[in-house]
Amino acid sequence: MLRTIYNHLKSTWYQYVLEIIVVILGILIAFNLEQWSETRSNQKKEIEMLKEFQRGLSADLSELRYIIRFHENSIRSSRMILKVIQENLPYHDSLDVYFSYTHAFSTFSGRMGPVEQLKNTNLALVSNDTLRLAIISMYDETYPRIRLVEQAIKRDYEQLRDFDRLYFDAYDFDRPSTNPNMPAPPWGIMRPLRFAELKTSPEYAALLRARISNQMGLLRVHDYPAERELTNLLQQIDLEIQRLE
Repeated sequence: MLRTIYNHLKSTWYQYVLEIIVVILGILIAFNLEQWSETRSNQKKEIEMLKEFQRGLSADLSELRYIIRFHENSIRSSRMILKVIQENLPYHDSLDVYFSYTHAFSTFSGRMGPVEQLKNTNLALVSNDTLRLAIISMYDETYPRIRLVEQAIKRDYEQLRDFDRLYFDAYDFDRPSTNPNMPAPPWGIMRPLRFAELKTSPEYAALLRARISNQMGLLRVHDYPAERELTNLLQQIDLEIQRLE
């Protein structure tokens, strides 16, 4: 009996081995297909997430550049008014746009939706570790730092507004700028009512100097570097999307 079984197995062993190999290959193929499908699905999710970051950060970069122009116009205007004060120059209506721009102030919002979505799902969804850390750093470190400095500068802005009630007429939204070098700001032109007194106010000159110093610090230490970081980060994201696609 045993000899019969042995002889049968001896003659057909390759069939059993072949069946085992086929079963193992089937399992491996199915496993690899499942892995490939899961990897591809994760890549699609990653690409969608990166494109969401791309849209949000692109909008943030446009906003930051708009704010930078505001600060640059404010610095330029404050310097011009200080020159008028220091050199005791006469009033001209072309100065009104400069007076208005000394009050230029806008805070950076920074869209937090994409990074909050990433945190609420899975931080590892962005597979590139360097890129993921750069994105998180932008939202968790750079953006809050800018907002913190802006709050400090805003105090000077509020103090400048006190001079509005004492020395300036209300903003005129309809009057165009008579200054060929500076267009009217969105909030209108501001005309001084007591120009002679304003020129002799040491507090007003001191506030203008403080505004210049604070805004220059904000631009050089925070806004300009953030603009470069955002530009570089968007380039990295674009390259990563191309690699994944």
